[in-house]
Amino acid sequence: MQLIFIWTLFALSSYSVAAQDLKPSTTWRSPNITLSKEDRISIASTALNKAVTMLNPSNGQFSDSNYEAGGTLYAQMAEFDRLTSRTTYKDMLKFYFTLAESLQAGLSYGYAAARAYTAYRDPDFLIRAATSWASARRYTISSEQAATGTMETKKFTLASSCSSTLAGGTYFNTDPNDSYLDSLASGMFLVVSALLAEATSNKTYIDAAIESATFIQSHLLAQSNIVLGGIESVSNQSSSCSVYPVVAPHGSGTFIEGLAILAGIPRNTSTESLLRSVVSNVATDLLWQGVDGVYNRFDNGGHYIVRALASLHERNKTSSDLREYMKEYIGVQYNAVVSSSDNDIYGLPWTAPRGTSFDGVNQTSALTVLLGAIQLVHGQSSSNSSTSSVIPTPSVNPNNSSGSASSAKNDVAGIIAGSVIGGIVLLAALIMGTLCLRKLHRQRNNSSSVVDGSSPMLTPFTTTQNMASSGILREHHPINQVKAARFSGVAMREEPPSLQAAENGLVGIGRVDMPTEPTISPGNQVARPENPPLGDRREQTLIEELLRSLNYSISRDRWHAEELPPNYHEG
Repeated sequence: MQLIFIWTLFALSSYSVAAQDLKPSTTWRSPNITLSKEDRISIASTALNKAVTMLNPSNGQFSDSNYEAGGTLYAQMAEFDRLTSRTTYKDMLKFYFTLAESLQAGLSYGYAAARAYTAYRDPDFLIRAATSWASARRYTISSEQAATGTMETKKFTLASSCSSTLAGGTYFNTDPNDSYLDSLASGMFLVVSALLAEATSNKTYIDAAIESATFIQSHLLAQSNIVLGGIESVSNQSSSCSVYPVVAPHGSGTFIEGLAILAGIPRNTSTESLLRSVVSNVATDLLWQGVDGVYNRFDNGGHYIVRALASLHERNKTSSDLREYMKEYIGVQYNAVVSSSDNDIYGLPWTAPRGTSFDGVNQTSALTVLLGAIQLVHGQSSSNSSTSSVIPTPSVNPNNSSGSASSAKNDVAGIIAGSVIGGIVLLAALIMGTLCLRKLHRQRNNSSSVVDGSSPMLTPFTTTQNMASSGILREHHPINQVKAARFSGVAMREEPPSLQAAENGLVGIGRVDMPTEPTISPGNQVARPENPPLGDRREQTLIEELLRSLNYSISRDRWHAEELPPNYHEG
């Protein structure tokens, strides 16, 4: 509750920023993508195949790059299949993940495994993602560790006098004496936790993601809403709680992506205001892009920014102006990247001449942009385009809001008019029926009785509360149940858990019982004579039969407050 309360304050504190309109800069270079979706898929496929062929088949790594680049490519292979509804790389990824495990654990591979699970729904990938997360969890400060000041993986006392708790911070270095909590490591742990929470609804992952997001905003988010490099966590030193002032796009990118995923998970407060503020500042910071909007640094920071914006754009958790803003920013990077290609080889920065030699980091950074542009729809407002979503959420088209309101008003007016007319017709029919019956009664009173006084008296049917148990005034509404889904639990050791162990540790979602609709019982009935005169009995019987039939029809098709009225269509 404390975390959610803090999180709510964060969102509210940024409300003034959220109120501003976001408009793409008029100085941005070529924000519109003119290539068709088929062409964009083809370009991304060719660049991806080029990168895959450069992997060493003995270890699944690039020969010229660091370990992280391999994990980035694995995620891109799965993402390409997801965006194109294919399984081209599924078996290849299973093989490469096995090779990567023999080297070392890494969150880039946990991220890749989580994305592969999203693409293929294969539990093997979910297990690998959970294993990577558990390994990083050992180097992420928990709330209990922050309170006690000790971690089993670190040989120093944690600082307790920082502005707020250090819980949620992740160390980049596994060295037991390294005390630097890094923004990229913390952001990656946030993203992987959020992806696992999205995939499993496991509270452990949700809490971990919120804790990491809270840590980043409490300690590393500058007044400019750009994420700083990191913070010292060691206690009783002059550098204790000191923030590394270097501003890098990596931490901001992972922070945006983590918030984008968190915003769609139930039980969490909306984070749109915070997202708008961070996105606006990251996309305009001249430390890594010129006035033309093109990322111009020789690192892979642009990869993290574009990947985050593409994720946020697809999840559709933001307003239309922010979606359009992100679409044009990605469009600027896309056109710059496409123009920097030479024989399907991409270089850095994206403002430089065409790359001529392959580099794993350069290629995967460009691939992020090529993949991120596949889902974009140009030539119309992005708010009107349909996007796939890992987590489905209700959305309202702002352009159709007035039409929807008008339609709703027409429906309500039609329903009311229909009800009034139907009631008048029904009342008129009852009055006419009653008058006819009374006329018939008077005629019969003037003639001799068919049945003499000694005939047995017939007890007419009377409406009593026994009708409630007869089934006439009842409906049976079966309780809807949500089929229990089972997900893989968290592996708490660095070794990959066996499939059997994962099966035994599955976390289930409890059954959801929908409340039954209240049973309508008949109202209090007016007492009637047990044996009225025969003429009255016949008249009364016919009237009551009519009323009973009407009552049955109304109660069978009755409208409940919980149900929407039927649509009204004008002729």
